[in-house]
Amino acid sequence: MNLAEALSSEFKTNYGPKCSTCVLIAGLDKDDAAALEAAFADGNFTSAAIGRALRAQGHSIHAAALMRHRKGECSK
Repeated sequence: MNLAEALSSEFKTNYGPKCSTCVLIAGLDKDDAAALEAAFADGNFTSAAIGRALRAQGHSIHAAALMRHRKGECSK
């Protein structure tokens, strides 16, 4: 089996817990969710900075979870 075949046989499984960032976004009001999505899209915001802002608003979230979500590597 070559690498292309091996990679094509891989698939993403979502056996673990749901992405905490997805859960957080789903619970935000429309304006806050839009602001968070805009921050994710803006390269001037680090995941650590976004995490600090969210924690200051009372949300329990870690920068690592935000980074995974941002890179599309979360468990959706």
